[in-house]
Amino acid sequence: MKAFVFALIIIFMIGLPKLTLAKVTSEGEFDRQLTELGKGSFRWWGIKVYDARLLVNEEFDGNYFYNRPLTLEIQYDIDIDSEDLVETTREEWEELSISQTDWCRDREQWLTQLSQLWPDLKQGDKLRHEINVHGESVFYFNDQRLGEIKDINFGPCFLSIWLASDTSAPGLRKNLLALKSQKGR
Repeated sequence: MKAFVFALIIIFMIGLPKLTLAKVTSEGEFDRQLTELGKGSFRWWGIKVYDARLLVNEEFDGNYFYNRPLTLEIQYDIDIDSEDLVETTREEWEELSISQTDWCRDREQWLTQLSQLWPDLKQGDKLRHEINVHGESVFYFNDQRLGEIKDINFGPCFLSIWLASDTSAPGLRKNLLALKSQKGR
């Protein structure tokens, strides 16, 4: 009997290639299930800063501007204070071409909101950004809700830091979006 149960557990585990999460909306309705599309680590001068993973719905086609819901979760390997995190967000946005578009015209307002939402982070802490089916962004710190930014332009602009083609971390982008290498490019 033990061997049978063990075999069922193994079969069950093999049959689950990706982690699936169900979320409950504030109205108590279930959002579509999200599946881990990709994950990777960000290193700065050889020091691992964080691990990230991208969770998407089954219709996700790579277009993070319009496909919802989706979630970016980051687990930090270093301590970082909220002021530095907000400043790094500012710097990353300034380097992206999207920052010059109407999509991201409210960056300064969003940075003010983020400075009020984000706590100081310690090694092992998780910061999660969810974009719900309505396009609103909700942040969680170690699974505790921090607050939201209702502007539907915020989510795509924020995710562009990791997912835009001109991101400062192209290797992480490739891993998060589960992109295959293209030889000759």
